[in-house]
Amino acid sequence: VVTHGQGLSWTQVTISGKESHTGSTPMPMRKNAGLGMARVLELVDEIAWSHKPHAVGAAGHIDVSPNSRNVIPGNAVFTIDFRSPDLDVISDMEKRLKDGATKICAEMGLEVSFEKVGGFDPVKFDDGCVGAVRAAAERLGYSHMDLISGAGHDACWINKTAPTAMVMCPCVDGLSHNEAEEISSEWATAGADVLLHAVLEMAEVVS
Repeated sequence: VVTHGQGLSWTQVTISGKESHTGSTPMPMRKNAGLGMARVLELVDEIAWSHKPHAVGAAGHIDVSPNSRNVIPGNAVFTIDFRSPDLDVISDMEKRLKDGATKICAEMGLEVSFEKVGGFDPVKFDDGCVGAVRAAAERLGYSHMDLISGAGHDACWINKTAPTAMVMCPCVDGLSHNEAEEISSEWATAGADVLLHAVLEMAEVVS
């Protein structure tokens, strides 16, 4: 029973250092953008953990230049994906990212810049639709629990113009966005059954 959808913030971070040979550049003379990125990514993980259990954060897109095995990276571009059902938490994570990354890069002699490249506010789904989903699951005898959707499903956008809810089914080990994602026919049947009865209730076909 999906009650909310997480808000999302995508920030593209660009760290600039100096390309140089990995073998001939002394350690004290290096301006390693790749190392700066690694330390910022560790910060991202710490920030997300500090807002557990619902906040999350990671970098899904990373581009290191010149991407050569014997050249210290002079440039690193990566996108931070922060999510939370609480808009204030998202704002806090964004601020801590910028403050922390700026400090890290200054200490390493690197330059850093930030660009907000995407995002949307958290979503609260319609109480009536959510109630219909919950009632259908109970009436049909299926186990259920309230969930916050971590992904930006179409329902999050439809909810802006029409009452909306979502039905989610379990998948093996909770794995998503992976070719190994798997769901049993029994789980799919239960989800479709709940969806059908919730729709019928909202359409006042059944009481």
